[in-house]
Amino acid sequence: MIRRATIADVPKIVKVEDLSFPVPWPDFFFKAHLNNPGFVVYEREGNILGYAIIGNSKGRAHLQNIAVHPQFRRQGIGAELIEWCIDLVKLYGYREMVLEVREKNTASQNFYSNSGFKVSGTVEGYYVDENAVIMTRQI
Repeated sequence: MIRRATIADVPKIVKVEDLSFPVPWPDFFFKAHLNNPGFVVYEREGNILGYAIIGNSKGRAHLQNIAVHPQFRRQGIGAELIEWCIDLVKLYGYREMVLEVREKNTASQNFYSNSGFKVSGTVEGYYVDENAVIMTRQI
């Protein structure tokens, strides 16, 4: 089930974040997004298996963060989260969705490509230790 994130979810979200990224976001980043209607979790049997945060950046929908617990990847959870985000941005009338992904993270780039995203540029030094690939999808 996909639902809005709550303050009680933050410790579980941080756990997924810590297991998913080499430079994870701290808990206060997630707490700052709690009023965002595009901050959702994927929950099954009381466990947070993934989350997504979609927001607005320069008039475009911006997928700010998405992760699935490593033990539950390749089960369609990420695809469900992406589709939920796309449905939300359609509701808000956006025509384009953008995201950044690590340049060396080809697995995630392939996942986004399979979800209809295309490489549209790069940003040098976007991450502390790496460049980012910008990917966009027309809605």
